Amino acid sequence: MHLSNTLSIPKTHYYTMVKSANTKNGTNKQTLQEKIVGRTTHIVHLTHNDLDAAGSDAVCRMTFGDEILTLFSSVGRFGWFLAQVGGCNGKGDTLIISDLGYQNGVEDQIRKAHAAGWIIQWYDHHKWTEAEKHKVIPFVQTLIVDTTKCATGVVASVFAKDNQSAREVAGVVCDYDLWKHQDPRSAKLGIVTSKQENLRLIRDKLAKGIIIDEEVSRIFEKIEHDKNKCMKKSIRAAKIYRGKYTIAVMPAYGYPSETSAEARRQLKTDIELLVFDNGKFSLRSVPEISHLIARQFGGGGHPNASGGSFNYTWKEKWMLKLFRRVTGAKPFIAAAENL
Repeated sequence: MHLSNTLSIPKTHYYTMVKSANTKNGTNKQTLQEKIVGRTTHIVHLTHNDLDAAGSDAVCRMTFGDEILTLFSSVGRFGWFLAQVGGCNGKGDTLIISDLGYQNGVEDQIRKAHAAGWIIQWYDHHKWTEAEKHKVIPFVQTLIVDTTKCATGVVASVFAKDNQSAREVAGVVCDYDLWKHQDPRSAKLGIVTSKQENLRLIRDKLAKGIIIDEEVSRIFEKIEHDKNKCMKKSIRAAKIYRGKYTIAVMPAYGYPSETSAEARRQLKTDIELLVFDNGKFSLRSVPEISHLIARQFGGGGHPNASGGSFNYTWKEKWMLKLFRRVTGAKPFIAAAENL
């Protein structure tokens, strides 16, 4: 769905980022707001922190150049990042949001960013209700929500539909993000970007039209070994709850998508809940209810894959680390059963 007041692509300017003179612990380090205030580009891109986000940012860079300011955010930190941007003078510059869906109350932050002078363009592929769209529309220049594509595909369809490299990147990313698994390259990229430290590396390669090279293959092989160990460790600790749905609850040690798929194969489950030791969780489901459950725990996502947080105390964090005890399982199961 394309809802737009007017769609105008801002002119792109290329500058060098200016480092802050402020020091922390004896080293130069900018705060996020300092980076935003000191930007020397007219485009800020706020996106998720996975392969689809890397692809979306790559397409933006193919279109506008490498000097845009990119902010990678988890779903849970989306509101915080928006508040940081909205707290700075937009000066008529463009804020592109991609691969991040509607969250309860987010229209307040969007309104503030709009009032601060930002021109907001939002490209997403998560499910929105009509009511949610209409809460945001007054404050954005463009809102495109297309659940048939990944976010990279949505961005490419707007900014780079005549760019063959961008179309190829979108195809590979969508293959992974929409769980098609028809292109073997997508699985490798998905595994590599499961490590946050590789996100910008993959983004930069995709921006150059490079999908897989020797460096990416080496990183993949190294991670693959670790992934198999983590998957086995999670599945061994899984607890199964049977009711309206068969639900596996387990501690997460990384690779939530791959662990969920393997747990579903082995345990014949309908829903897999993987909880990290900070209380954040990843959720996968056969029924299209993941996003509805996650929203009850401050998160969101897709109907079959989403995430949220149980907001663990330090005690609950240590209980999971030491004894693999997942606090929050009971209210989660109740939320799923009551849908």
